[in-house]
Amino acid sequence: MMKKLLILILLIFSKACFSQGNGYFNDIDKALKNPNSVIILDLEKQKIKQIPSSIFHFINLEKLILKRNYIKVVPKEICLLTKLHYLDISSNYISELPQQMHSLKLDTLIMWDNRVREFNEEFKVMGTTLKYLDLRAIQMNKKEQTEIRKLFPHAQIRFGHPCNCNR
Repeated sequence: MMKKLLILILLIFSKACFSQGNGYFNDIDKALKNPNSVIILDLEKQKIKQIPSSIFHFINLEKLILKRNYIKVVPKEICLLTKLHYLDISSNYISELPQQMHSLKLDTLIMWDNRVREFNEEFKVMGTTLKYLDLRAIQMNKKEQTEIRKLFPHAQIRFGHPCNCNR
């Protein structure tokens, strides 16, 4: 009996530590109750049409996952997330990134299945920190892919097969 009780207490304690203690949140309302403790925010498949402005108050946010939503615009305020190093905005409807985003020190940018085919020259600054860039399922020709490789020479970049599109 005592052994079962001890196991139950350990399970409850470990679940509590994992869900809040490590800074992981997948519910924006719960995250807003303690914004300084938010390190990872996972809002995958939550039918979000725009990035909530409340996210920009999470000053300790390091990892933001917004994949598989209905987002069309990444607001320029994303640059307020100065500790952000991992951003997953894959499978949305994003066609361009704000130029202010170049100031982020991202090491991982995952944005497959969007509509972004080019980056402003300012993004070259991000080339010093970016290690992984995922651009699969975005139709690009070889020239567009080459230009992106020049901007991020130290990053591992994943592209889809180049298209024969004449842009």
